[in-house]
Amino acid sequence: MGLAEVQQLLARLYTDGELRERFFVDPLKVGRDLGLTAEEARHMARLPSSQLNMFADSLLNKRLLGVGKLLPLIRRVLSDRFTTHFRRFAATRDYDGHTQYLGDALEFARYLEEHLREERVGSGWILDLLRFERARLKASDPSRRWVARYFRHDISRLVRSVARKEKTPIVARRSTVAVWWRPVRRGTVRYAVFAAPSIFKKGQS
Repeated sequence: MGLAEVQQLLARLYTDGELRERFFVDPLKVGRDLGLTAEEARHMARLPSSQLNMFADSLLNKRLLGVGKLLPLIRRVLSDRFTTHFRRFAATRDYDGHTQYLGDALEFARYLEEHLREERVGSGWILDLLRFERARLKASDPSRRWVARYFRHDISRLVRSVARKEKTPIVARRSTVAVWWRPVRRGTVRYAVFAAPSIFKKGQS
């Protein structure tokens, strides 16, 4: 197995707690399933489990920090629940060890939206805030010309109040549409919010 393959395997061991536990219980069998030779499996098994766990926590915290910087508003609102959900998300996803936080954040936002819908938190405004941040991330892709999203709340006031760390976010029922666009390909992103047309409101009722 080449160096790149070994690094990818280590990244899996760092991020997949169940795989890590099975590997140390039976390194030869699990190593064979992962494509390791018996010698490579024995060599990896000599690494102290405490060291691997420490590296795993370090990598997870680094991912959490990177994703949190890209989703700052929803992280502020959810607080510890953001971390709890991210740990559950990370345990279900392979990670190659590279710091591709934008892709990580978009996947996590999709995962989080599904789970917050199930929890029915915040009377819907938290979902609007999450959808706003997810759309903003999509709009940051230089190959995208425009992104538009409908919201059931006054998204401008909500975003401003959370960004200002106001004790009680301003949650006002007012259908709005946010649009991000680039006048020229790979140009600067522009952003605006409009009152939603009546046809939009009927379609989302």
